[in-house]
Amino acid sequence: MLFPLLIGCAHIPAVAPQYRSDWDVTLSHARDAVESGNYFVADKLLDEFVRTHPGTREAGEAAFWKAAYEVDPANSNGSLATGITALDGYLSANPDGLYRNEATVLRRTAAAAQGITNRLQATATDSSAQPVIKDTVVVVSKSRDEQIAALKDQLAASKAELAKVSAELDRIKKRLANPSN
Repeated sequence: MLFPLLIGCAHIPAVAPQYRSDWDVTLSHARDAVESGNYFVADKLLDEFVRTHPGTREAGEAAFWKAAYEVDPANSNGSLATGITALDGYLSANPDGLYRNEATVLRRTAAAAQGITNRLQATATDSSAQPVIKDTVVVVSKSRDEQIAALKDQLAASKAELAKVSAELDRIKKRLANPSN
């Protein structure tokens, strides 16, 4: 009499793996699209999964991948501000999200990159000739060549910082692409 009960129980878990299988396929296709530089297709694939599998845990995780692809430096249509907002949305909507730690690190890294970018832009657009105060010595004005040299030095330092942040983003992206490592 126990035999029919075991057969009946064996079929119950078969319902849930369908979502996982669809998710694996969708995520694989999205990753392939990103690898070929087609972030638009990756975004649409994830949107379609959410539409066809509403309320599933994987549909919630799609928000993480969309945000991660948004802050990817290789995404020419991406934006740090939009990606940070999307990561905030993922973190608030998914308190038990699979990628919660990664999203937190990625959000902090994107915010740091945004800060560097903002400083670079501010430095590049600041052409005021106000006196520079250093250790109580007032430097009234530098020659144009000196200002350009100083700005180039600042830009080189900022580029080095930005390269470090970009390398960290790449490292996180690779880690997320292979979560078993």
